[in-house]
Amino acid sequence: MTAFACSILLLGRVHTRAADATSVISVTNKATQVRRSAADILPKAAVALDSKDLVGDKIGVFLKNQGKEKDFQPSRYTAEDYLRIINGEVAVFRKCQDDSGKIIDPVMKIEWQYSTPCYALSVALLHASGYNADPSLFFSGLKAMDSSVNQMHEYKCAHNHGEFYLQPIMLALDLYASAAPKEKVKEWRDKISSIDPYKLHPDNLKRKKNVYNHNVVALAGEYLRIKHGVAGETDFFEKHLANQEQYLSDLGMYKDPNVPMVYDEFSRQYLATILSEGYNGPCAQFYRDRLWKGAWMSLFLQSPFGECPAGGRSAHHIWNEAQMAVTYEIFAAQYARHKDSPAAMAAAGAFKRAAHLSLGCIERWLRPDGSGYVVKNRYPIEAKHGYERYSAQSQYNLLACWLMAVAYLYSDETISERPAPAEVGGFVIPLVEDFHKVFANAGGAYIEYETRGDLHYNPTGLIRVHLKGSNPQLGPSDGVVHNFDPTTKADLGGENLSIGPAWKDEAGKEHRLADFSPLEAPTVEILKETADAVSFSISYPGHFGSANSLKETFKITPGLITVETSLAGPKTFRICYPMLVFDGLEQTRVTLKGNTAQLSLRDGSVRFTLEKPEGIKLQRAGRRLDFRNGEAEQLYAEIPGTNAVYSISGK
Repeated sequence: MTAFACSILLLGRVHTRAADATSVISVTNKATQVRRSAADILPKAAVALDSKDLVGDKIGVFLKNQGKEKDFQPSRYTAEDYLRIINGEVAVFRKCQDDSGKIIDPVMKIEWQYSTPCYALSVALLHASGYNADPSLFFSGLKAMDSSVNQMHEYKCAHNHGEFYLQPIMLALDLYASAAPKEKVKEWRDKISSIDPYKLHPDNLKRKKNVYNHNVVALAGEYLRIKHGVAGETDFFEKHLANQEQYLSDLGMYKDPNVPMVYDEFSRQYLATILSEGYNGPCAQFYRDRLWKGAWMSLFLQSPFGECPAGGRSAHHIWNEAQMAVTYEIFAAQYARHKDSPAAMAAAGAFKRAAHLSLGCIERWLRPDGSGYVVKNRYPIEAKHGYERYSAQSQYNLLACWLMAVAYLYSDETISERPAPAEVGGFVIPLVEDFHKVFANAGGAYIEYETRGDLHYNPTGLIRVHLKGSNPQLGPSDGVVHNFDPTTKADLGGENLSIGPAWKDEAGKEHRLADFSPLEAPTVEILKETADAVSFSISYPGHFGSANSLKETFKITPGLITVETSLAGPKTFRICYPMLVFDGLEQTRVTLKGNTAQLSLRDGSVRFTLEKPEGIKLQRAGRRLDFRNGEAEQLYAEIPGTNAVYSISGK
């Protein structure tokens, strides 16, 4: 037995003690654990909830509508639910730990990326909070911590992902500091102090002209090194933090290459933790002015099921919602500091509610063993259905744990939930130029429209319909692309399919809106925005082959989406609808009756109806298509003429 192992055996008798009063960590006997931040990261405009842009306009409308919500019921969630879910995940991946402390992926059979440091943080939080005080589990966490620190110190991080090691390890160092052997904590600090960030983090400006979200992750960890006096004297932090400013839009949204929706949120929440930890250097004002707007955009783009928007790579992964919870918990706590402002407290309640909606979404996708389905489908983990080439069961479940741990550490449980924008609605959010999306919501009837599809991931057209009280995957929750397999990006001979029109040219060749990725942005006109109804139109000029122009008009009321499609050029066309018919575990019950299709799965139903022209029957294509959420089949109606109206409703 090693000296390290021998010292750990003494933990229960010798090394457990209360946290030092000067620590950033506060532990109570109620299993609560909070990072007390003295930093106020909200500028005056954020506190006043006033900005002369899209964000400011939508906040004012939302706060008025929030106060009118009569049937609001607080959720059952508290911060302890983060610990409960993390504990379930840890129980699974503890079985995957080898003798050196590394977490070995159960499918890939190797240590995958940053699973080990995430596990070390998860165990540290469970122990320090008092949620799980099992000494053998704590020993397991210390082994993972030791392995992770040594990998960083030797520049041998799994898959060269050093950027993703530092923040969880620095947070874990705080949590372990009062319980681990003093000599081991000193060893960890000494090794961390000697690390050269330019060698640990491959995404840096000495190696690359442009660095994006990986570099932001590194910065969150590097600031903790600086704060705790274990960073070397380099220009890494300020140089790269300043460089990242160029990727934040005026609305505070992060533009990773090809603007995937997931990596907007992913990058911003790390930047928000830097401010929350007290950063007040040259870039602080810039990020304060942007990040609060981005946080509000997160609220407006969240679905009523707590889901992160679809769009681009890494979508529909379980960690998507965990990262949203970080943003929501940070800004809930920030707004709650301004207790003399009713509007600020209403905002705090909305952010807290949004965090709990995201928690509910994560819980929805837990497997029976306590780990999560990496992607929002129910296939066996060996199938890796919907995975990216870099996705794995261990690293992405444990990334969710890392992010839930951060959300927990910044949470303020004194905040009462208030209705969130995802439930209240009353707005249209056009992001056509930067993110080529339109979002709209009325009373929890929510849509996401892709105006220029990246056909490796998403088709053009209506790709998501979530109706509060139904099953979000039936909406559908995403479109279908022909080269579904993101691990190869190969053309697999499939089809592009969204909710929208298809037509034939004079030679008989079929075209679909889903097939196009138009460079010219369509015109979006907002027609109505009230608490109980919103409407807008999207108009494309004639660059669709034989189609001279296309206009789609959307009317949204609670529980109901109605769409009118006008297509100039073809004499007939088709309205397509991608039905989820298999989620990896269960078949959807599909009932066709004339112009109506009823889809039922697990805990909800969705009804698709062709309203006009009358007398037309819906048909099934009969071909199953793979997509992220499972298998889809085209439902369609053949339309004589140039106009059609269809609706999508819940139960």
